[in-house]
Amino acid sequence: MASSERRSRPVILLGCAAALALLGRRSPTGAAFVPLSRSPEQAGQLTSRRELLRAGVLGLTSTLLVEPSWGLCDGCKKGVTEPWVKDLNGNDDEIHLGGVEWEDVKVGTGAEPQRGNQIAVDFTIKANVREREVVVDKTTDKPKDFRFGIGQMLPGMDEGIRGMRTGGTRIMRIPGNLAFGPKVVPAAPGRSSIPAFTPVEVEVTLRAVPGADDVYEYGAVDKPSD
Repeated sequence: MASSERRSRPVILLGCAAALALLGRRSPTGAAFVPLSRSPEQAGQLTSRRELLRAGVLGLTSTLLVEPSWGLCDGCKKGVTEPWVKDLNGNDDEIHLGGVEWEDVKVGTGAEPQRGNQIAVDFTIKANVREREVVVDKTTDKPKDFRFGIGQMLPGMDEGIRGMRTGGTRIMRIPGNLAFGPKVVPAAPGRSSIPAFTPVEVEVTLRAVPGADDVYEYGAVDKPSD
């Protein structure tokens, strides 16, 4: 489905461009082109209709140019997390309850973290608040270290990272109870506060699993044969 949508998008954009070109035709005096047989009143009505149509075409074009974050990777894995049931100490796991939708954007080739491992991740957390998308938190290409699988991150991020490998990028849709839960995230410059139990979408790139990744693996150079 995503592949067919991407193939049809250039055709739609070309149609929008052609419509804009026709709408933008000008007379030698620089005014919008209007046939001479029309009265001034008719010309005004036509111009109004042209402006409405132009606005509609521009709106459609801008919508098509916005790339969705979900469903862009043909053949990439996707799924929904299951409850973890037990924590590392064998007690009932009351925070990793399952229900996180995830989809790979890029599949990594490095180490796969195990619960308790330290990991370095880049991430962007977004939420919709009052019909506006806001960025709740972002690493801005400065990876942060966490202990994986013990609740140092959002429980939903723990769940969504499970199964990833170093170098991979994954998008997660996290329900409110596995995001910030009953906590209200205070307002910050450029955004409002985030209400309790607000679902979030998180994009995570797994940068490293210290002690598990071979630091020489990615820079290895084939030696010439004797």
